[in-house]
Amino acid sequence: RLIESSLGSVATKLNFFIHNLAQMKFAGSEARPALSFAPRTHTLKTSGRIRDVFLCRHERVFNPSKGYTYVVKVQRDSPGEVTFVQRTFEEFQELHNKLRLLFPSSLLPSFPSRFVIGRSRGEAVAERRKEELNGYIWHLIHAAPEVAECDLIYTFFHPLPRDEKAAGTNPTPKPADATWARSLGKVGGEVKLSISYKNNKLFIMVMHIRGLPPLQDGNDPDPYVKTYLLPDPQKTTKRKTKVARKTCNPTYNEMLVYDGIPRGDLEQRELRLSVLSEEGFWENILLGEVGIRLRDLDLAQEKMGWFALGSRGHGTL
Repeated sequence: RLIESSLGSVATKLNFFIHNLAQMKFAGSEARPALSFAPRTHTLKTSGRIRDVFLCRHERVFNPSKGYTYVVKVQRDSPGEVTFVQRTFEEFQELHNKLRLLFPSSLLPSFPSRFVIGRSRGEAVAERRKEELNGYIWHLIHAAPEVAECDLIYTFFHPLPRDEKAAGTNPTPKPADATWARSLGKVGGEVKLSISYKNNKLFIMVMHIRGLPPLQDGNDPDPYVKTYLLPDPQKTTKRKTKVARKTCNPTYNEMLVYDGIPRGDLEQRELRLSVLSEEGFWENILLGEVGIRLRDLDLAQEKMGWFALGSRGHGTL
């Protein structure tokens, strides 16, 4: 009787009503999570299908606080429709957390750790996160359609007012003999490569480099070449040449080989080549980079040419 009397009381009914109202509000907010930094929601229908995304570089920012922002090139199905968006690591993390509210972990790529072991300061952390985030967003847009085409992702990659000021909206002109590659930023030297493919093996012959910038102290660098096949969140595709000593125009003639690469897989990969100066155990100075989309190459025959290196100054890796 006491229980029945309690259940029938006005106070109990009011408490149940408030509790259910709160539950419905919480459930409703989880059903349609939104990104805190985006003023409105965008969809595949309103924005156009995203064909490709590529994290070009990171940039140092001081407003509203010190840190790094990551510039992402977004290409849609419409011919020539390319935009650039700037996002912080925290905004990438917010996207991932909101996606986890909608989809099981099995449908989502793993998100890079917030904690970095080893060289854990400034430019080194930003560079490492850039590579990891590039792999993450690539897997996102190649995920199952319910994930890749969801509103959260289309909202994330839709330009914000701040993105209009993103560097890189006027990319450097491409060299005539290597129109299937692009430099990443201001030109700082050139590298001569020979690229070929046979029997599921990708061959990268690093031949010469010319016109590297000197170091900040005026001395010539100790350059070497490092390559990755992106996306590569686990860093399993790193290849390196020997180090050339005290020169801005090194010659290598070294072959870097990637074995077990099916031809169909080449369509989804990009060769990222970096030139660095060996400066000791911790500080290798980045001299320039170039990105080459393998799907743009006709690898039925050898491709050889000079490629402009984009220089982001004297950052460390």
